[in-house]
Order: sequence, then C-alpha cells, then structure tokens
Amino acid sequence: SEERGMLHSVIDVPQWEQPLHTICVHLGLFARWRRQQLQSVTQYIHDHVPADAPLIIAGDFNDWGMRSGKAFADSLHLHEVFEHHLGRPARSFPSWLPILRLDRIYIRGFKVQHAEVHAGAHFLKVSDHAILSATLSRQV
Repeated sequence: SEERGMLHSVIDVPQWEQPLHTICVHLGLFARWRRQQLQSVTQYIHDHVPADAPLIIAGDFNDWGMRSGKAFADSLHLHEVFEHHLGRPARSFPSWLPILRLDRIYIRGFKVQHAEVHAGAHFLKVSDHAILSATLSRQV
C-alpha cells in the first residue's frame, strides 16, 4: 500500500478523568490501500487507546465514494461530526469550490455544538482542501 501518515497525541486536560486522544490521518488514494490503512489504524487504536477514552480522529480520508467511513466509525464507536450534526459529511475538496467529501472529523465522548467548512480563494495558501472545524463539548 501507499505510504501515508498518522499522528497520535495524548493530551491531559485539567479536571478530566482520562486524557484526550487525538489522531490525524492522511489515507491513500486507492480503495484497497485505504481499507488496509483503516484496518491498521483501527488495530492501533484498539491497542493504544482505552475503549472509553475521549477520542478525536481527523484528516484526509480520501474516501471519494464514502464507502469506508461507516464500518470504521462503528468498529470504534465514533460519530462523524458533520454527518451527526448536519446529516452528511462535509464537502471539502477542492478548497476553492468544495464538491467532494474527502475529509472527516470523527469523535467519541463528545457532543457537537457547531460544525463549519471554511472555504474560498483566501484559503488556497493553506491547503487544496477546505478547512473543517467543530466546536465540541465533553460528553461523560
């Protein structure tokens, strides 16, 4: 499979019983690669993140056909922010006229207060993908 990246951070949030786990991914362009990568990410999370820990997974899932997300989310008890809050994943690519739904923010242990896509010509220097943001509150 194509080499792509994943970052995992563990953040101690004052007055939370457990640390927050955040994971950023950039998955491959082809469905077969993405399936393998999501299997690896899922196994990594099962091995390194407690099942009841608050978790945010975000990044470029390159899921053109929106085929991988449901099984991935279900296996880790996640909700996709835009799907949960607005009924469908955000259109995020290309940033100057977002049409494709490639990027995701998955959460566990949070409630979505607000979700927004930031797109337009002034964001072209940042990325060829629109910027996704979410305001979350901890759900215990």
